[in-house]
Amino acid sequence: MEPCAATPGMMFHILHRAHANAVQANISAAGLADLGSPLILLLLRDWDQSRGAPAQRDLADAFHVTPATMAMSLKTLERGGYVEKTTDRQDQRCKRVAITGKGRAAVDTCQQIFAWIDRQMLDGFTPEERAQLHAYQLRMLSNIQKVGGTLDNPCERMECQC
Repeated sequence: MEPCAATPGMMFHILHRAHANAVQANISAAGLADLGSPLILLLLRDWDQSRGAPAQRDLADAFHVTPATMAMSLKTLERGGYVEKTTDRQDQRCKRVAITGKGRAAVDTCQQIFAWIDRQMLDGFTPEERAQLHAYQLRMLSNIQKVGGTLDNPCERMECQC
């Protein structure tokens, strides 16, 4: 069934929502329904630990959300045992966030799910078509940046190796 998407922008939105729904359904089926945002865990897992655990405020800035919004996401992750928060020794008002072993295992599971969904999404595409699609996506990204579309990659803002 063809979605009623007359414009590329609408089709991107529909595809994004369908992808997000598939990810959430499969994460839930894997027993990680309480996870919330896997991207926060991915960033924490790949954070350069030589800099110490990031501050809650740094995470909020990286994701372009308010500190209160990040606090709620982290509270859910902390309740689930995926992260732990500690008070900064230098500044008692500052909370540092670190991923736990359970959080690392959840990231591994999520990455397997993401890869599987991507394989399903591209099922039937030849290697040449996949390369062509990637080239088109990069060109579209470059074009949209010229008219004010900004990249929103928290991993880059946090300078981690996600």
